[in-house]
Amino acid sequence: MNREEMLKAAYGIFLREGIRDLNLHKIADKLGVSRHDLHAAVGDKRELAEQSVEYGLQQLDETLKAVEASSANPVEALIRTAVTACDAFGQMSWMFSEDAPYYPAVVDAIELERQKLQEQQHTIFRQGVEQGYLLGEAYYELFEQLFWQNVTAGTRHREVTLRVLFTVVRGSATEQGRQEAERVREAMGVAG
Repeated sequence: MNREEMLKAAYGIFLREGIRDLNLHKIADKLGVSRHDLHAAVGDKRELAEQSVEYGLQQLDETLKAVEASSANPVEALIRTAVTACDAFGQMSWMFSEDAPYYPAVVDAIELERQKLQEQQHTIFRQGVEQGYLLGEAYYELFEQLFWQNVTAGTRHREVTLRVLFTVVRGSATEQGRQEAERVREAMGVAG
């Protein structure tokens, strides 16, 4: 197993089981490698957590780029990237919920990713305004405050967070934008 495979597998383990009850020996056993090989590849548990989360964030970036590129318009891109981010950040928040003080580099990396994503979504929102799907850029602040506040809080109530997302998008949209938001919501099978 190469280093990237170890990081990917460790990230998956952390998402499923959290970090608290895992030591390097348990992680190595779950990966099917020796503790020595794992330590040589990634260092200690803290370094493994940091590197695996960085790997996970890189994967999230790639996923978000693909989601945005495959979207038919800015409303679809805004909604689909928001849902993807909500799910990813929800998992990451749970993974470190009890141990965040022990992993400041991970918390910082997640916060930087959130800020970067908010900037990307602001750009998408502006495109939606320019293309006549959204009413005005001033509504982005509402989107940012209401939707991202739920995501940042690490709420485990996905349905509530997504209901807020669709309510804010519909309230910020022109008739064309509302129709598009509804189409995307139905296509995704999300309660609105």
